[in-house]
Amino acid sequence: MSNSNNKQNKPVFRTILMAGLLAGTLDILSAFWYGYIKSGTHPATILQYISKTAFRKPELDHSTLAIVTGLLIHYCIAVGWAVIFFALYQKLKIMRTQIIVTAIMYGLFVWGMMNLLLLPLWTDKAFVLNPQSAIINAIILMLAIGLPLSVMAKKYYNHNTKNLV
Repeated sequence: MSNSNNKQNKPVFRTILMAGLLAGTLDILSAFWYGYIKSGTHPATILQYISKTAFRKPELDHSTLAIVTGLLIHYCIAVGWAVIFFALYQKLKIMRTQIIVTAIMYGLFVWGMMNLLLLPLWTDKAFVLNPQSAIINAIILMLAIGLPLSVMAKKYYNHNTKNLV
């Protein structure tokens, strides 16, 4: 098998993992930047918050382990969104028509699922709308999650058309 065939037959799992890691990196860097600009929050505090929220342990210490765990949880969530995206991409032809529209819609979907369903379940707190924060966070998810997943899925399936239903 030639080298070009190997590139064309790259397993979708590897692409999903890379897309999830890229999206997760862009998202967490955006969270660090936004947290610092908005309220001077240190990146370690954001990662500890992720860990505390996921484990439902508000008393969790401020250790390096909590920071690393928060980062790992964040990346697991990002890869999960990538898995869902690629599954939908294969099934919904509309996602393959416009990268930007798909990025916007998926960013809004992720924002809604995280803020209206998952975080309220994890924290036992109802969602409270702060319009300015909601808009900024939705835009971040469109750019950090929706756009890279849209681009990487399109690129993958353009080179692997036999894998697209």
